[in-house]
Order: sequence, then structure tokens, then C-alpha cells
Amino acid sequence: MKKGGNFMRVMWGAVFIVCVVSCEQPDREADFINTNEHGGFMSRTGNSDEIIEDQKETEIPLLHIRLNGDLSEKEATAKFDRVVAEYMRKSNKPIKGVSTEWYYRIATYTGTQSGNGTDGNVRAGAYFKTDKGVLNIQNIILNNPGDDHETGKWDYYLFKASFPGQAVNWVKIIASKIQLQGTDGWFVKEFHTYMVTEDQTVPASGNTNIYTFPNVWLDNTCANCWDSYQKRGGYGKLEF
Repeated sequence: MKKGGNFMRVMWGAVFIVCVVSCEQPDREADFINTNEHGGFMSRTGNSDEIIEDQKETEIPLLHIRLNGDLSEKEATAKFDRVVAEYMRKSNKPIKGVSTEWYYRIATYTGTQSGNGTDGNVRAGAYFKTDKGVLNIQNIILNNPGDDHETGKWDYYLFKASFPGQAVNWVKIIASKIQLQGTDGWFVKEFHTYMVTEDQTVPASGNTNIYTFPNVWLDNTCANCWDSYQKRGGYGKLEF
């Protein structure tokens, strides 16, 4: 009887533990879900909360358009192609025998779910290799207050770069970076940096690009901090 009594006590103890665990588990799951539903710090890049000194030199876009996210990338790019072509036509850029400048594009696509957009300060970096050396452009402004990086939208930008006083024979994009300042998190689905022959003011061939699909949150815990996503290793070469 003594052995039987011990056995029953062990069994009842095991049942009690199972009951306690099964009762506590739904609460922990609910807490986890609620934490995510209420937002908060979302970045997992490992690059958040970086303090960057203000840079005086900035690159301002020549063009920016925002397009609905229900357009495919092909459709959105075609619309931007037409806008750029009209801009270049009106600029009346002279055709030269050598290229002392080149034009490049940046495109972003913001996530489609609630809270994916941002009004935060967004910057980019583009890194080029040419036959005359490497050019790093690190303070590219991708920010029109209250006008871009809206939920489920495309944003397209056109920029110009050059080596002052030098002509280049070819250009390659070798790296690109996207950055967000502040605590208004942004979910970046797509981020592309690329060059096409049609945008250039001298005859050109080929193309060069970095197409990325980050699917990451950029976010910080302080208003003056920066978070970033970077990609190295571009493709192709644009030759003049």
C-alpha cells in the first residue's frame, strides 16, 4: 500500500505540472502577439541607432515620382521611363564625344501593411567604379516631407553624378545603401539602384544595377539615430 500511495502522489504531481504549463502557455503566446501588434522597435538589421554627423554636401534628386503599388515593377518603370525622357528632352543636353557625367536611378517599394510607411528622413548611398577611379556618394536625399515612402507605393528618383573635370569610359555600380533616421519605422520591400543607356547624354551601351529585395524594417530607438541596409556586388557595366 505504501508503494501504491507513493505512485499515486507522483502521478497527481505530474498532472498538476501539466495543468500549470498548459494554463500558462496561452498567456505567454497572447503577450507575444500583443507586443507585436502594438508596434515598438522593429529593426533586426543590427545597424540601428547609429549616430551620423551631419553632412553638408547632399545629392538632391533631379526628378521624383510616386506611383501606386498596384502597378507591377515593369509598369511602374515604364511610367518613370516616360517622365525621364520628357525631362531629358526639355533639358536640351548637348551631345558630347565623351561622358563627363552619368545619370542613375533609385527606386523603392514600401510594404503594403499598416504602419509600413514612414515620414522619417530617408537617405541613400551609391558607390560607383569607373576607369578613372571610385566615386562614393553617401548623402543622397530620398525625402519629400509627407510625400513619399507611403504604404504600398513606389518611389522613383533620378540623379546625376560626375568626376569634376574628367571624362569616363565606363561605370559600374558596386554597392548601394538605404538609411532611415528616427523612430517612425519603415518596411522596405524593394530597393534598386541602376543605370540605363536611355538616360545618358552621350551614346552608351550596356547597363549596371543592384536590385535588392530587403523585406526588412528600418527603425531606431532615438530620433537622431540612423538604421541602414546595404548591398555590395553590382552587376553589369555601362560603357560610353
